[in-house]
Amino acid sequence: MFDHQLTIRIPYPEERYAEIAAKTLNVDKELKENVIRRSITTEKNVLIINFECTNAKSLRTSTQNIMELLTLITKTMNEFGDA
Repeated sequence: MFDHQLTIRIPYPEERYAEIAAKTLNVDKELKENVIRRSITTEKNVLIINFECTNAKSLRTSTQNIMELLTLITKTMNEFGDA
């Protein structure tokens, strides 16, 4: 049923930044869980996002949304640093 898969691995300079990004992204759940499944985890300083989807269009849309959120999260962490 979930014929399309994608795994994105994003390294951060420190483990805590990857954890902050994961916790922030995990707040927003996928709206159509019957069409797309997403898991977000970390391994040391690497954020890992895994998508499983029934169609390529939904996979593209979900991936684009996550990347936009990650850009915002990363800019925010860079702006506030260790605050």
